[in-house]
Amino acid sequence: MKARSWQRRGIRMTMLATLAPGIAVAAPFPDAPIRIVLGIPVGASPDVVARALAAEMSVSLGQAVVVENRPGAGGTLATSVVAAAAPDGYTLNASGCSADAIVYSFVMSGRAPLDPFKDFTPVGQLMRDHWVVLVSPERGIDNLQQLAAMKRDAAQPLSFPSQGEGSSPHLQAERLARKLGFKALHVPYKDSPLTDLAAGRLDFAVQPSAASQGLVKSGKLKALAVLSSERLRSLPDVPTAAEAGLPDFTYNGGICLWAPGGTPKDVVARLNVELNRAAKTPAVAARFEALGVDPTPLSPEATTRTVAGMMADADELRAAVFGKSR
Repeated sequence: MKARSWQRRGIRMTMLATLAPGIAVAAPFPDAPIRIVLGIPVGASPDVVARALAAEMSVSLGQAVVVENRPGAGGTLATSVVAAAAPDGYTLNASGCSADAIVYSFVMSGRAPLDPFKDFTPVGQLMRDHWVVLVSPERGIDNLQQLAAMKRDAAQPLSFPSQGEGSSPHLQAERLARKLGFKALHVPYKDSPLTDLAAGRLDFAVQPSAASQGLVKSGKLKALAVLSSERLRSLPDVPTAAEAGLPDFTYNGGICLWAPGGTPKDVVARLNVELNRAAKTPAVAARFEALGVDPTPLSPEATTRTVAGMMADADELRAAVFGKSR
């Protein structure tokens, strides 16, 4: 009976196609490769995570999911491509959940910002990362109090690096300096500042643990505190900021997946399901564990709320540092 039912269904579909050739029947999503455009170089931790997730999504979606790197201009090269793409789910962006590459990086370059909720549609969150306060072992500093005391003994502000003015490393380092009561000098870098930090050419830094934990484990950098609410499995001997004497001083960043604004809800929902499914696979879980980042399976609605919250926090901190949020 089941075989006959399928035969009858096939006959009806054939007749429909024959009798009504002008009626277009939408192909199920996806029926072509999908690309995820990143504004960061190959090998950075978000790139590694995106490629691991893309490999698993390719299997479950039945179409290739490829990662394309377009670094530069604070991530705006990548977000501009996706904002201008057709809203069909085949061109996506992976970038910070605080929407810096969608909003703030445009402002910094004198251009009108994009809107993360109109020009884009939040799909889901790829990962949550962890941040650490770092110094060179040559400084002879073992805790945050000694870092603050070093300023009282120095004639110049303590220098710290970031990957750009107003970026998360910049804002979190300024926040730390204000909390500990010392003035700091911002030194922007185009590339990773960790080599100069390890060599003692910079005084301190606040950076993602995924990028720095190898240098900490090898003794080339010293981690004074992690900004997460709990200690990290990858750096179990490093205290939290609360344990180090700074209660209520936490920060976690995140990478979100974005589709162009106006992407159909059913397409966004499918992408979200497959993204969250991929994050639970053994291969991706192992990659997350190695990097020291967390999977964050959120719905599109929860992702939207996360983005709004992170943007509000960043705007508040920028207002404190620069006198204006954007």
